[in-house]
Amino acid sequence: MHTSIRYALSISLALSLFSGCAPTPKPEKAITIDSTLPVLTINGFISDITSAAFEWKPIDDPRVIGYYIYRDTPGEAGQKLHRIATVESRFATHYVDSDLKPNVQYQYRFATFTKEGSESVGSETITVATQPMIAPVVFFQSVGNMPRSAKLLWRPHSNGKIAGYIIDRLNVNDQTWHEIATISGRLNAEYIDRDLKDAQVYHYRIKAYTHDKLVTEPSEITKVITKPLPPQIKNTTATTERPRVITLTWEPSELKDISHYNIYRSTSPNGSFDYHVKLETTTFTDAIDEDGKNYFYKITAVDKDGLEGLISPISTQGSTLSKPQTPIAVDGKIANKAVELQWSNNDPRTVSYIIIKTVKTSWISRENVEIKDITEPKFHDSDIKPNIGYQYEILSVDKNGIRSLPTKPIELSYEAK
Repeated sequence: MHTSIRYALSISLALSLFSGCAPTPKPEKAITIDSTLPVLTINGFISDITSAAFEWKPIDDPRVIGYYIYRDTPGEAGQKLHRIATVESRFATHYVDSDLKPNVQYQYRFATFTKEGSESVGSETITVATQPMIAPVVFFQSVGNMPRSAKLLWRPHSNGKIAGYIIDRLNVNDQTWHEIATISGRLNAEYIDRDLKDAQVYHYRIKAYTHDKLVTEPSEITKVITKPLPPQIKNTTATTERPRVITLTWEPSELKDISHYNIYRSTSPNGSFDYHVKLETTTFTDAIDEDGKNYFYKITAVDKDGLEGLISPISTQGSTLSKPQTPIAVDGKIANKAVELQWSNNDPRTVSYIIIKTVKTSWISRENVEIKDITEPKFHDSDIKPNIGYQYEILSVDKNGIRSLPTKPIELSYEAK
């Protein structure tokens, strides 16, 4: 057995040996240094961004059962070395220290120890500098004016350690960054953010991450403005005096990429406006099989990306041509076994009249006859028989063939003598 000289040193003296600093107050437990134990010799080391790996020469002394690793904490007052790890086998010749900070210098010492807890004099102090963190993505741009989406582009990172990218978007409400996507693969260079708001400003940044989950600093910020909705339609007009149709016209949209226009229709200005028709022109004729019918219209523009402009709160009213006025001051009588009818009408639209003659052929049977193209406000009917009831209704007709509502029925008859 080797002749040994053992002596105990207080913690303060031991730390002084390892750190080269002045002694500190004596702790409760002392470290026993055995100067006869072999001192570890480091063959070399390599460092990465957040780790350092060491190799040493094997120790053959059977008294040694393992190794202590000491390291400083950069930035700590006094720059003392602290025991950070224990290697439990003297046959081990490698150690990796992880979770280090990038681009920082660290001081290391190594010592052997025995099963009794004695340890050797510390090895030579080794200075190890971790590598700088991988540079951020240097080219990051965006494509704006897209419908409810934003296209982000970047140049693939040149460092082979990069495994992918993290996309962050700024929350405008609390001005904080939130991760919205993780893109796997160093060579990927594009991401499209969807379901965005119209005409909204968005800010983005990108970070690269390595295979061992290290994340670079963020890139420069890029700004995107999404495509706005088409503007509201202007100068809409609707006709009110066309027979059985309503014609709408409006000013073309100022946008160049308009695909079509949507027309919505309602029977009330405050009612529900239902989709009615899609058009690529700026005029529309709505065929309506009813006289004097009112409709209310709203029109929107739709661009080639499918974005539809907001519906205007104000509608445009149109109507079909109303019926002409019903004849008034009607007088009817039977004279000389003939019916004599007279009436008046001040409606300038009236061009002719129609007489609807109803013959009561029995208690329950009726026979109707239309007598058209009457141009004067009077009518003589000698085609009547005694003891038969007759009923007459008079309608005005305009140049479009639109009929007025009929007058109240005039009932006439006479008895045979």
